[in-house]
Amino acid sequence: MVHLETPRVEVGDRMRRPAPHSAPSRGAARPGGALTRATMLAGSLVSAAAGTLLIVVPVSTPAEAGTLFGVHIAVQGVLQLLAVRRSTASAAVRWLLAGGGFAALPLGAVLFAGRADTVFLLALWTGCAWLLRGLTMAISVTSPSVSHVFVYDDVLNAVIVSAGLFMTAFPFVSPEQLADVGGSVLVATAVFEVLAAARRTPRALRAVG
Repeated sequence: MVHLETPRVEVGDRMRRPAPHSAPSRGAARPGGALTRATMLAGSLVSAAAGTLLIVVPVSTPAEAGTLFGVHIAVQGVLQLLAVRRSTASAAVRWLLAGGGFAALPLGAVLFAGRADTVFLLALWTGCAWLLRGLTMAISVTSPSVSHVFVYDDVLNAVIVSAGLFMTAFPFVSPEQLADVGGSVLVATAVFEVLAAARRTPRALRAVG
């Protein structure tokens, strides 16, 4: 009977032979993580700048405060769209985040153009914009197909949503009061954004790429 067996020398060669190059896994380094960290840090700078100006610069009319709120909301919308652009999340999550980013643009334009000409309307539109941003981010990270696509901490989402509810419900009596409160909220949000970006590990950030 003929024995079909592989010679030991051939077996040893196979064991020493390097494994073929495999395709990069989902955990490999990808540029999306850097993009997300950059958008988070950019968002924190915008929030800090707008908040500081609202607190420091005298605001006497809703239009003046609305200009800063409008710029902040519109820029945050653009940053959210940039972060979602290269996401590998499910289509539903991408549409949700993109919808929130697109919706922020007209809201920011309305405030920037001075359409919110009363303290009540300015607070209402600003609060609605913050609620939209916070809720879309909070809902997106609950999806099983996402490993924090826009990797905000739950605390940051809670801060944004709470700020939106506060702005829509608090009875502001003057543009100055609205500017001081809104500016303080933006500065606090900026701090949380920096902390959230700093705490994100490269492995978590790669989920966006």
